[in-house]
Amino acid sequence: MKSFSRAAQECHVSVSGLSRRIQTLEQWLGAPVFERHKHALELTEAGRQLQGVAQDAVRALDNLRQSIRERDEDAQRRIRFCAPHILSSVFFPHWIPRLQADFRSAKFSVDCDYLPQCLSRLRDGSVDYVVALLDEGEAVSRRLGIDSEAEFQRLELGHEQLVAVCAPDAAGQPLFNLDRLQTEALSFLGYSEECHLGWALEPLLRDSGLFLQRHHSSSQTEGLRFFAQSRLGVAWLPHTLVREDLASRRLVRAGGQRFDVPLRYTLIRRRLPLPGEAERLWTFLGELARPAPRYAVVGAAS
Repeated sequence: MKSFSRAAQECHVSVSGLSRRIQTLEQWLGAPVFERHKHALELTEAGRQLQGVAQDAVRALDNLRQSIRERDEDAQRRIRFCAPHILSSVFFPHWIPRLQADFRSAKFSVDCDYLPQCLSRLRDGSVDYVVALLDEGEAVSRRLGIDSEAEFQRLELGHEQLVAVCAPDAAGQPLFNLDRLQTEALSFLGYSEECHLGWALEPLLRDSGLFLQRHHSSSQTEGLRFFAQSRLGVAWLPHTLVREDLASRRLVRAGGQRFDVPLRYTLIRRRLPLPGEAERLWTFLGELARPAPRYAVVGAAS
């Protein structure tokens, strides 16, 4: 700028208004910022120093604004899940690809932990949703204190069942047969205390009258699956996990369907608004809940 009048036009103020602002700035700075004895509009040394700092500050503020906008846009697009480890192999690999066509701009993230820890993260807002396998008798929900709708909302996504399996004998029959009259305890492969699938199994074990003795345990379904394949006992595992084992006869059912434990894949959220795409997912799935959505994962027993 070569004159105050041109500078005032660029700032959309009068010349007198711009002059007052410059005087206020100089009073705050304690030094003049323009060479007033010269015809052309020139900065003093103090003015040039102030200009450099001001330009740096404007750039920093622009960068901050852009960063905040990008972070907000990312938060609006991200859908954050937390779920027990088993769901990373039996649920999410099949479910999330089915959502891609309708959620192309969404960014899905899935963390795994034990179910109580997943719910803690849901409560503190570090995830949007928890996906869990809940039993129809609500044993898991009661154990966690989520059997009421006061704190959380829930949406059913599909069906699963725990099925009793073991290795076959030479004749292809179960090594540990639950249907046979028991004269001695059968070797039982159980879940560790922290695993919620064990909580879902407890009512069946309590009410069935089975004579079982726990020999080995694991907090992971894959660990119990390995024990069962190694002929160490009978384990209750998600049917989706052992479907191929049953088809290839690496494992067989240890008993009839009366020993199955029906489960539901359940989406859980807090009763608080969620960021853009996360909230849209809830609405989207809710609209598809009746009839059963094509996005459900159904593990049919065989």
